[in-house]
Amino acid sequence: MKDIKIMFLHGLEGTPEGSKPTFLKGEGYRVVAPALPKDDWELSVRRAEDCFLNFRPDIVVGSSRGGAIAAAFPTGHVPKILIAPAWKKFRLKNLHVENTTTVLHCKNDELVEYTDSERLQDLGCRLIECGTCHRMSDPHALEELLKTVKFHSKNEV
Repeated sequence: MKDIKIMFLHGLEGTPEGSKPTFLKGEGYRVVAPALPKDDWELSVRRAEDCFLNFRPDIVVGSSRGGAIAAAFPTGHVPKILIAPAWKKFRLKNLHVENTTTVLHCKNDELVEYTDSERLQDLGCRLIECGTCHRMSDPHALEELLKTVKFHSKNEV
């Protein structure tokens, strides 16, 4: 299972070396995380699409703004894990989410409304409530992220 390739899209204030991609690497996954400029949405989406085409990940994970970026382009059969996705804050109109998309979100999120993720659930995504705040880097949130990666690894690869 450790040959699973994950493309990680960080949030607005995040970095490719942040806690979640570092956690996934520590669990033995091959993780690539492109740098996404916070002041250029279009360039961020293009970088994510280019990385997707070149790296050919088994799973795409996006956190906050990175979750919105992941929802901005189709990935075909490749599942997505969206962590507190800020799709509504970035006025994303065309959502590319499928029944292979899992959303992880904290009901106490102070930046992204939990109801935004409930709307994604209405579109067919699986929604898992976890975590203590928007950062979603507490032990419970990371445990759910790992379980979700393992779930998609078994079912999609």
